[in-house]
Amino acid sequence: MAEQQMYLVAHCEPCEECVREEWQFIRDGELRWEAYESCTRYPFQACERGPGIPPPPIRERILAREGTVHLPVGGPDGVPIALLRRVYGLSIAEVVAARAEGYRATPVEARYLTDPAP
Repeated sequence: MAEQQMYLVAHCEPCEECVREEWQFIRDGELRWEAYESCTRYPFQACERGPGIPPPPIRERILAREGTVHLPVGGPDGVPIALLRRVYGLSIAEVVAARAEGYRATPVEARYLTDPAP
């Protein structure tokens, strides 16, 4: 992702005062994500952000905190297959599986995918 930005000052190990936040949002019709870490005990701050789907570790923490939304794929009531492939970069085999079983998205991704004009 050429647009991804990261600011980082390293410290030792994470401690009980470390704060980590990750979130997704839709801005100007585009799916985006941000992650922030800081610590009051050590001089530490880190910020990452970018367009599209967050990197897997960040997305996994968002899913663990917010849960998933099961979306039907294809057909008149499902997420368009072309949109799903564009957003997630799915292979043909993954699209076939999603068409048969549906797709699990974060709540923000689900809102983005089901908006009539993403």
